[in-house]
Amino acid sequence: MSPVARRGTLAVAALVVLGYGGAVAYVRLNETNLVYQPRHLGGGAVTPLPDSLHLVSERLTLLSGDGTRLSGIVIPAADTAAQWLLYLHGNAGNVTSSLLPPFYARVHALGLNIAAVDYRGYGDSEARRPSETGVYADARALYDWLRTVRHVPSARIIIYGHSLGSGPATELALHVEAAGLILEGAFTSVPDRGAEVYPWLPVHWLATQQFANLDKIGGVAMPKLLMHARDDSIIPFEHGLRLFAAASAPKQWVELKGGHLRAFLDDSAHFWGPVGEFTLRLRSDLPVGESPLPPAR
Repeated sequence: MSPVARRGTLAVAALVVLGYGGAVAYVRLNETNLVYQPRHLGGGAVTPLPDSLHLVSERLTLLSGDGTRLSGIVIPAADTAAQWLLYLHGNAGNVTSSLLPPFYARVHALGLNIAAVDYRGYGDSEARRPSETGVYADARALYDWLRTVRHVPSARIIIYGHSLGSGPATELALHVEAAGLILEGAFTSVPDRGAEVYPWLPVHWLATQQFANLDKIGGVAMPKLLMHARDDSIIPFEHGLRLFAAASAPKQWVELKGGHLRAFLDDSAHFWGPVGEFTLRLRSDLPVGESPLPPAR
């Protein structure tokens, strides 16, 4: 190889290395912004629920374990003895943005109370940088608020996590008593999903945010309902299947249509039928963790 050709080859190799290194640095430095997106999907300030939904709501303020001020929303049921859905939303928006108001309306129609919290950095919660440990603490703060302020028995609390919310929901279910756990559009872990989006990067080595649901779900003893849309383009369907396979009994699987955000609207019969049946079974007199569930579908 001539000296000119050698220099050209080295220059190209240097550009490739620099470009790859730049991509690695970008992902590492922007990991938090890639995982947590509070301004997307109409996020930002929390807004009143639409009058057309006829929902009575209360604003919720509480402190996380490290003193972070959190904000959320409570939608009480007519029955004071009703179950509570402890709702943990995804990585974008806040407790009143996107399609959450009509989702709350359908949950309320089942006769459930709803308590939802915005993680740090989301909605009207304190503007601290979100993190995995912080989100876990924020979810636990909502649970503790239900138990100590509203004096809700653990057997009347159902933990619900959608998308990113599946991470704090699974973590919470590992450490507290509750009637059951519902996961919708859940992922196996953040690095697993990141490696699918950036297959040319060492995402598993770079990631500091784990949310290792696949490693944890087998240790969750309470009844579990896992739902996932086959046409989900945000979190692939296979993530849900792997989680369900790793989950311990009792567990139930529901395949949906409608994608990552709209399944409760576009596939309402398959969505709300199982959710209603699951929550109803959890109201039985059997001990927590022994509620009978139908065979997996």
